[in-house]
Amino acid sequence: MNKIKLFIFDMDGLLLETGRLAYRAYVKSAQKYDYEMRKEVYYLLTGQTEMAIREQMGILYGEDVPYIKWREAINQYKEKIVKEDKRVYTKKGAEEILSFAKERGIHTIVASSNTRVKVEMYLKMENLYALFDQIISRDDVKKGKPEPEIFLKACSKMNIPPSEALVFEDSIAGIEAARRAGILSFLIKDHLIGLPDHNGKHKLKVDVSLYESNKADYEFYDLHQAKRFLESKGLYL
Repeated sequence: MNKIKLFIFDMDGLLLETGRLAYRAYVKSAQKYDYEMRKEVYYLLTGQTEMAIREQMGILYGEDVPYIKWREAINQYKEKIVKEDKRVYTKKGAEEILSFAKERGIHTIVASSNTRVKVEMYLKMENLYALFDQIISRDDVKKGKPEPEIFLKACSKMNIPPSEALVFEDSIAGIEAARRAGILSFLIKDHLIGLPDHNGKHKLKVDVSLYESNKADYEFYDLHQAKRFLESKGLYL
């Protein structure tokens, strides 16, 4: 049992409501090209590198469909939605758990699969940027999640061993990266409540439910619940 000295946060779908934004873009692309889209697809793909997402889409839908065009449309719709909304919105409990960390002298770092430009832009949009000691983006690593490099780099930057760090994630890829890094993980799933799926003519060729595996050390409904758990444990996990 170690006292936690570093909180490592994913950003999209964990600190920010960009997961809902992204899934809206997934559905818009699916509607345009009439392919099947379910939330399980998003949960599988989120957190991975762009190259890995494209490779996975080829597996999910087959190489005989224009899945790269579909993915490009998803990215274009995401950009359009952010420009229209002018917000990305903070997840419930995000500010509270960051304040909890600061009050107790716990270091905080963002480790995101997004670009540095977007990480900084989104955090500044929601006035969260100044609450972090460091930011690591996909631009700073050679191998993205589920490889452990991004989380190990976070520990190295703060000079804190993995055994004294805690990863907050919402994605399958992120939880796997934490496991490979030997860092305790909290899964706070992005529920995407109220958003529709699309039953298109181009069907999934793989049962995506088979990919659903929770290897997290702990799972919570939201960041509020995670914070209460940490308070009860006195940060010893």
